[in-house]
Amino acid sequence: MEFSFLVILLFVIALPLFIFHIWAIVDVLRTPQGTWTAAGQNQVLWGVVVLFLSFIGPILYLTIARPQLIAAGQGR
Repeated sequence: MEFSFLVILLFVIALPLFIFHIWAIVDVLRTPQGTWTAAGQNQVLWGVVVLFLSFIGPILYLTIARPQLIAAGQGR
């Protein structure tokens, strides 16, 4: 009974983290290069950060780069 609880708990925690990580990678890749340039950010650098800094990378991307990319994409 304890084993199944741990497996379910791991699944409940790991699945959302995995989905969040994949979303961040896809968002980095799908954002046009012109938006990255307008925001003053480096797409390759953020791709590496998101890819190799498992949990922290997507959070950094979401809090630092993405707001600048959204603003640059809207022409502000």
